Amino acid sequence: MRASALLAFSLCFTFTASPVLGQSSESVGGVRAHIEGIEIPPVANAPFTAKVVVTWREPLVGGGTSSRTYYTQIARDSQGRVRRETRGFVPVSSGAEPPLRTFSILDPVSKTRTVCTTATMNCATSPFQPRLNLATDGGTLSGSGSNASQESLGQQTMLNLPVRGTRETVSGLATGNRLAITQIVSWYSPDLHINLSVDRSNQEMGEVTLKVTQLVQGEPDPSLLTVPADYRTIDDRSH
Repeated sequence: MRASALLAFSLCFTFTASPVLGQSSESVGGVRAHIEGIEIPPVANAPFTAKVVVTWREPLVGGGTSSRTYYTQIARDSQGRVRRETRGFVPVSSGAEPPLRTFSILDPVSKTRTVCTTATMNCATSPFQPRLNLATDGGTLSGSGSNASQESLGQQTMLNLPVRGTRETVSGLATGNRLAITQIVSWYSPDLHINLSVDRSNQEMGEVTLKVTQLVQGEPDPSLLTVPADYRTIDDRSH
């Protein structure tokens, strides 16, 4: 995560990374909380399929917490094409299926981004320019100032892959000009160029955890990276 993303979490509970997968927007006490998932760069020759489970433990007035969750299915093929999803939260205890709202396909070969909305069964294709300089550690604070610090947590194995851990701490102003401290612990896989686990905590908004699960390395099902035949696609690249 970058310094701007960490500060955004401190100030308005926004997690930003692009391209990302899995996101949800919720209204919390008049503040729009927008959660975005783990960054998946469109790199070639590192194909996989997995799920990311997202859990938000929000502190309640008077004590206790409210726990909500959702998952997203993610995939990347050998060409670097990436699938991501947007789903809604459900209570952790409900066992309900998180509703799928949108899914996106990022294609670094054709340099297109296609976003499909399930409610309308419509898709829109727009230009997509992959970043040329990809992060190599998953946790470098680029351009951070005195309000951000970072420490290494060493190495371990996660999902049978070597990962490097980083703890990042960022201070910023919260509601009422109070100082808010945000801490992010991430475990990055150099083999897949993604974080396999991210824990983000903030005194005001609680804790959000993102865990990669059901990881299968190799080519994904082609249908995950294809617009369904019954969806209508509009090409916005000429607009």
